Amino acid sequence: MIREKSPVKKNIKQKLENVRKWYRYQFFGSANIRIPKEKQVIDANIANISFSGIGLYSSTPIGKGKTLKIKISFVDKHGKIQAEIATGKVDWQSKFKSMYITGIFFDNELSVTNQPRLIEHLTWLIDTYKWPQPYKDQRISML
Repeated sequence: MIREKSPVKKNIKQKLENVRKWYRYQFFGSANIRIPKEKQVIDANIANISFSGIGLYSSTPIGKGKTLKIKISFVDKHGKIQAEIATGKVDWQSKFKSMYITGIFFDNELSVTNQPRLIEHLTWLIDTYKWPQPYKDQRISML
């Protein structure tokens, strides 16, 4: 028997996706997650990033609601490895086969002041690949 998604669940999912303030971008990089209260470190791969959060894949569960310090590492346009720090909280987590997919909200949106190399890299990606501006409200151009 094939089950179709309930119209209510489908509508809720669409509404949640439509309320996102920032675009999410596919992003190649890694994240080193520190859970300060537990003194635990988890390595993860970045699935996507926005100015307000990050999606990760890890082999270890992080735990919904946990407060984190995230070291985001990536290769810039010059082939140099860069890293920036952000803090956040796990919004959701789901197991997929042997991996855990995790969504994290940053405590503060990414900014030129706090993550200059990451913002420069995202700006370069957006301009190079003609991706949409990060803010969904087209009246506002951030970059």
